[in-house]
Amino acid sequence: MKRFLFFIFATFLFITAYPEDKGFSRWSFMPEYGYNYFDGDINQNLTTIFPTSFRNITFGATVEYSMTPIWGVSLDYYYFPLRANTSSPASVSINTDLNTSDFNATINFTRWIFPRSRSRFYVNGSIGIGFAYYTFNVRYANGFPVLATDTYNDQKYNGQSRPILLTANSVPMKYGMAGSVPVTLSVEYNFSKPLSIGAKIHYRAYTKDNLEGVTYLNWDGVTNDYIAAGSLFLRYKFNAKKKNHLRNIGWNVYQPDEGLIFAKNLEKKFDKLKGKVDSIGNKVDSLMPRVARLENILSNEGPDSDGDGVPDVRDLEPNTPPNTPVDFWGRTLKIPANNTTTTVVGEDIPAVYFDFDRIDLDDNALIAISKIAVKMKADPSLYVEVRGYCDYAGNNPYNNLLSQRRSDRVKAELVKVWKIPFDHIISNGKGKVIEPRVKYRPNRRCDFFFGKL
Repeated sequence: MKRFLFFIFATFLFITAYPEDKGFSRWSFMPEYGYNYFDGDINQNLTTIFPTSFRNITFGATVEYSMTPIWGVSLDYYYFPLRANTSSPASVSINTDLNTSDFNATINFTRWIFPRSRSRFYVNGSIGIGFAYYTFNVRYANGFPVLATDTYNDQKYNGQSRPILLTANSVPMKYGMAGSVPVTLSVEYNFSKPLSIGAKIHYRAYTKDNLEGVTYLNWDGVTNDYIAAGSLFLRYKFNAKKKNHLRNIGWNVYQPDEGLIFAKNLEKKFDKLKGKVDSIGNKVDSLMPRVARLENILSNEGPDSDGDGVPDVRDLEPNTPPNTPVDFWGRTLKIPANNTTTTVVGEDIPAVYFDFDRIDLDDNALIAISKIAVKMKADPSLYVEVRGYCDYAGNNPYNNLLSQRRSDRVKAELVKVWKIPFDHIISNGKGKVIEPRVKYRPNRRCDFFFGKL
């Protein structure tokens, strides 16, 4: 008995220490009330279903701790009054009061088989092991107590005289102890968050054969005594209004909480990543003014006060006369006087010339482009603006488009054939050459203007 009590105490100490984590409530309490049938060694009618014992009112209570929506453990206590009559070989009345307490493993079969079910009806079961203490009082049919000296003739032993009552050293025994193994099956209806009602069937096996207290009914341990019972119960689930009780939810509600830990870990990693991103963002913010300045320098958009094709943001000579060849920075370039067949802008920098209303590149144009490519490969830090022109014939919209197509054609040749970086070349169509107003080849050209950032 001491070992059993120690086991119960240690188990519930562990359960009490089990953390109320995951935001769920777990404890519930069930008072019970019902009837029991005593299945002992009394004379039984083989044509009836139940043993020849009286229906006796029984009651008890159970405290349960739910570990998951399916599994749990419980500790119960029940009072079973065992009452029966026997007439052979002596007519006596059996009066046993049995108190039993058991530690059980519980299972919610409905949640187990249908984990996502939303039904309010549950089928539950339990199996356990426990301890029983019982007292007995054996009387004759007329109500007089059976004395330790009272005997009966045992026909199995040739009419030998044997005591009716269990005795020890000729003293009538008043109590006994036994181990118990209970099995239960219940149906329960969950009608609110904190409350549910149900009906339970018990079948309890005991390790003793003498719950009746009568000598001639003790078969020397050949068969043990059993108790069958039916009870109604009301379950109260503690703290179920404030947070979900495990008996009120399905496995699909309970299981995501495991993923919450994973989500929190991801959130921590995300916070660290966000810190790194913010740091990179601060660096990018510090670079943005420099990038904006670079975009302004490379772009041909924006005000051009002197009309030389170089926006004011990078024009180092903002007052050059019209049609003055300038470099990338708007500085005036020297042009030789004898430019009847070729035009050289700056030192050894040829121009590319086109036939009337064409963008095709002839051999002279390809030679000029090759020189540009050699120059840029020799100094990878160079940037070049390819500025296209048309002669005075035709209207302005057409010439603007034609001059842009000519500069794009030269840029494409440098990129595709000579592998000059695309972002080191700016193509810029300038339209008509205003002066002189004549239709001749030197005005149908592309000039090259170099610079460094």
